[in-house]
Amino acid sequence: MIKRTLLLLVLLVLLSGCLDINPKLNYLDEPEEVDTGTLTLHRLTFGTDLAQALESATAQDKPVFTYFRSEYCGWCKKFEEETFTNNTVVAKLNENFILVSLDVNTQKNETRGFRVRGTPASVFLYPNGTEISRIPGYTDTESFLTIINKIR
Repeated sequence: MIKRTLLLLVLLVLLSGCLDINPKLNYLDEPEEVDTGTLTLHRLTFGTDLAQALESATAQDKPVFTYFRSEYCGWCKKFEEETFTNNTVVAKLNENFILVSLDVNTQKNETRGFRVRGTPASVFLYPNGTEISRIPGYTDTESFLTIINKIR
């Protein structure tokens, strides 16, 4: 009887650790919405409004780095974890580009004209909205750096 009671108590303690009374967890590696209109991915903060990004690009005379992603995209997460944590990439993007991220599932109207067939996808734009270059799908950090160095 004591063994059963002890076993039941141990099971209750173990199971209580699986319960979550706070349903919204904030993991450091998950995208974090800082405020309306921005999205933080690791150490980069992206706007989420393309028109606003193009206005900023015109004012600052910088190209726009448009990052197309999806919340459930495994390749997006891999790209973000490898590339958006690289010190050189972070510095180059922050210094030389206006950053905007568009979610292909929740911002369908904004993404439709870009003909993005899969995520992740990166499209570089002049401030007037004309496409400079495009990276369809996942690319490694070194290749990504080579491309952004050619653009700016």
